[in-house]
Amino acid sequence: MKKLLIGLVASSALVFGTGCGGDDGGDLCEDIADGYRALTDKVEGCPEIAQYLPNIDVDEEGLNECREAMDSCSDSDKDKYQAMADCLSDLPRCQSSNIEAWSAEFVACSEKIEGVSETCGE
Repeated sequence: MKKLLIGLVASSALVFGTGCGGDDGGDLCEDIADGYRALTDKVEGCPEIAQYLPNIDVDEEGLNECREAMDSCSDSDKDKYQAMADCLSDLPRCQSSNIEAWSAEFVACSEKIEGVSETCGE
């Protein structure tokens, strides 16, 4: 379980550490930020996860960095980020009774950005 929780934290940091994609330069960065912001509420019922998941609060500077970073992303990269953002938004609330299933869904969302080109976000 601890290994899974470390993966949760790492995947959340990955998105804003490497940039993000988007189809018009801004909406996707907002979508990703909103998805991660919502995680705070979604994990309230799972303190085992909440303690490891950073409270991501993306300010305007972070969004602008994201928008600039996406200039180097292909349409395919942007599609992957949008799929991840949609997946995060669709995650249900975590409950202690479904923590492993919820964690697997979160990891599946994070895996949607696998294969993003190395130049995306530079």
